[in-house]
Amino acid sequence: MKVCIAGKNDIAVDSLVYLVEDKIVAAEDLLVLPNQCVTEEDTWQKSLIKAARKYDIPIVGLEDLYEIEDLVFISLQYEKIVVPKKFKSKKLYNLHFSPLPKYKGMYTSILPLINGETVSGVTIHEMAEVVDSGDIISQVLFDIGLQDTERDLYFKYLSYGLELFKETVPKLISGKYVATPQAGIGATISYASDLKYKEADIDLRRTSFEIHNRIRAFIFEEFQLPEIKGYRIYKSILTDEKKTARMFEPNDFYIEITGIDGYIIKAYYRK
Repeated sequence: MKVCIAGKNDIAVDSLVYLVEDKIVAAEDLLVLPNQCVTEEDTWQKSLIKAARKYDIPIVGLEDLYEIEDLVFISLQYEKIVVPKKFKSKKLYNLHFSPLPKYKGMYTSILPLINGETVSGVTIHEMAEVVDSGDIISQVLFDIGLQDTERDLYFKYLSYGLELFKETVPKLISGKYVATPQAGIGATISYASDLKYKEADIDLRRTSFEIHNRIRAFIFEEFQLPEIKGYRIYKSILTDEKKTARMFEPNDFYIEITGIDGYIIKAYYRK
């Protein structure tokens, strides 16, 4: 049997290290398929290429895997759409950062915040011809805090995702599990074209809750910070304080903003 870890970042690296260090799978039975963006050194996230080389694990291309009959393929933020019918193996799995069937596809760290969700989750499912639509094998839910940013939510996905991987991977390897078809009610999907980071306009005519959610949904400093009237916001705090008049008042550290309902947002900015 060969087990392939495909993907990027801490979730892929920490899962690979777990398999090796805890002797779940021997290093000689592992393969690694990194995303094209993965570099040879760690950045703000760990490098899957670097980890593979540490353990002398072969780095492969997607086409190299099609003919391996006894393959267990596990996608951990892998970038390409995998077509199951191209594989001889049927043990093809994906760990998705959302509580499927909600939030299939893209922007799973952004849309739950924009929509004011209080709960998200991580799901491990069988791969199917339709992206993120395979039967569910395991899932964990967790709370989203009112002040959580896109970055905060992403790191929660990493943490809960690793624990779910550890609990589920023996079942994936053995093939002994019960999978549940995804429900149609409540299912949503987003595509790359649905959202543009650079056009994340903050509409100050909305309620304070909506404004706050839109701001925090785009706070991920390694990639981008949202701007309001030229101020780059790195933290948004929605308070229970209320003003009768609309406000947009910068001071030395933050801007006090109110939506149409008057609740004060403290939007901290970079100078």
